[in-house]
Amino acid sequence: MMNVLLVDDEPWVLEGLRTIVNWNKHGFQVCGEAANGHLAWSLMERLQPDLVFTDLHMPSVGGLELIDRSHQELSKPPRFVILSGYDNFEYAKTALEQRVEDYLLKPIDEDEIELVLEQVKRTILNEQVAAERLLLERSLYGKGLIHRLLQGENHRELAYEAARWLQIESHEKVACLLIDTKFEERRWHGLVKEQMQSFLPERCAHFEGREVLIAGEDSYALDQLEDLGRRMIEQGSEDPAIMTAVGYAEGGVLALRSAYQQAILALEQKFEDKGGGKTKRNGVRENDEARSVNKRALTVLMNILSSEDQAGLEPAMDALLTAPSSRRPARDMEYIRIQLLALEMEIFKQLKIWGGNADQFAESLQPEPGVFTEGLGYEELRRYANGLCMKSVEVLGEQRKRSEANTIFQVVRYVDQEFRTRLQLQDLARRFHMNPNYMGQVFKQQTGRTFREYLNDKRVEEAKRLLRQTRMSIAEVAAYSGYPNADYFVSQFKRMTGAAPSVYRKQQ
Repeated sequence: MMNVLLVDDEPWVLEGLRTIVNWNKHGFQVCGEAANGHLAWSLMERLQPDLVFTDLHMPSVGGLELIDRSHQELSKPPRFVILSGYDNFEYAKTALEQRVEDYLLKPIDEDEIELVLEQVKRTILNEQVAAERLLLERSLYGKGLIHRLLQGENHRELAYEAARWLQIESHEKVACLLIDTKFEERRWHGLVKEQMQSFLPERCAHFEGREVLIAGEDSYALDQLEDLGRRMIEQGSEDPAIMTAVGYAEGGVLALRSAYQQAILALEQKFEDKGGGKTKRNGVRENDEARSVNKRALTVLMNILSSEDQAGLEPAMDALLTAPSSRRPARDMEYIRIQLLALEMEIFKQLKIWGGNADQFAESLQPEPGVFTEGLGYEELRRYANGLCMKSVEVLGEQRKRSEANTIFQVVRYVDQEFRTRLQLQDLARRFHMNPNYMGQVFKQQTGRTFREYLNDKRVEEAKRLLRQTRMSIAEVAAYSGYPNADYFVSQFKRMTGAAPSVYRKQQ
């Protein structure tokens, strides 16, 4: 049944709506009544009705104001039907512009209302079906990507798509939570549904008989993942009906397989030890490093590729292809392929940061057929790595010179990196030896926005990310996004997005 709220300052209208209309016949039930706009708003926040019948003119808060406020502040505003004693074209026009379902005149006409109910019912049900279909499609696509990564696929196209879809950067530390249960499927899904709501559906999958959840490097996301494992134990059973384990690895989506393998080992150890379902961090075993990105070696090599001085390039490249434990050229060709994929992704990322065309560079690589397939030896993969480095030195060098010639590009890059700190146009002008007024004019010409607009956009985008991916309080989100004053942050966020931070978080 769908819930309907009745709002009118005339008691006889409320009684008539409640008693004359056969709500159940059309799949509705009256969940509340209000004689004024203030009470109606309180009930809307608490009851979250699907449909509201409201009078147009009421003391203090009228129907149009109620509708406008709901669209501004509620994560899922209800649908509205206006009831009015005024046959006024302007009122009706304004109401319909606010996306109401219909504008009905008093006195109440039972047949007219029931016709509207049927229309609203069909609309709501169609939207629910469409939303469920979209959620299912996103979930299935994400599960497919996770399955392929956990099975060991690591080719370029999959890595790029998985990083974009799962919102995990190539350099991030990743975690993989496994949940193993003896519960029958129906009870299991009822148990985890509420606990998993905070995770993106595309980051959850069922693989090899277990639930698999993944998270990126963000410390809140990793902590959230472990908290989920602990909550599953607490809500499960006193007997070890549920067991969980977490695995970790460096290197973004390419490291998910390694994190998964660590979690499997930890889970097997718990079964052997009969240690219940306690979740804990797991150390990396020596042979697990063969599926992780050598983050330190990758950083050193990227610093050389991005600089004017290429001294030490070849040793840095060889270090990336060297097994960290033995300090000798890796014998595992899959390990080398993972390092090369990570290197490509970092080069593309750096090129984008400097304003270059990463897609064009990617198309120009065109490796030999089968470079990233089984069967190639160390020397063949090293030759590809050397060619990739030489080409990236040339492309990155050209793009760096073009970018450095443009002072405003440097200013924009600085703002992109330091937007969380206290930034003023006058301070930037002194830092980059420019006149403040001239810098402001050129900044707007280059970016299409004033300095203040650009800075606020960066901060609000960061706030959106934190609201989606963390459990930070609104005050913490404000401070971490560059707004020391939480009230000012809320007003800016609402002005720029049309929704308060708390509402935006619910919508996501």
